[in-house]
Amino acid sequence: MSSVTLRLDGTDDDGNPEERRPPATQLTRREAEVAQGIPAGLSNRGIGRRLGISERTVKVHVRSIFIKMDVSSRTEAAVRALREGHIPMPPAAPDEV
Repeated sequence: MSSVTLRLDGTDDDGNPEERRPPATQLTRREAEVAQGIPAGLSNRGIGRRLGISERTVKVHVRSIFIKMDVSSRTEAAVRALREGHIPMPPAAPDEV
């Protein structure tokens, strides 16, 4: 079986679109709010402060997100959440002159 590398633009090495599979389980509203802090680079403590919940509660939500999305890292969770539409794509940074 050969491996195929997927690019961030959703295409494989040959430029073919990645076959998207529907998410197995939808994230709850709170899990989606927590997930938005992950690609922003926030720590669990930072996410908790932003949402007004404890760091321990954030950890519970992050663990649930990992299980539902079948991922093992914050990076994987961020990429999947963005690709599958669980969280909105952050605005592009303006080009520096």
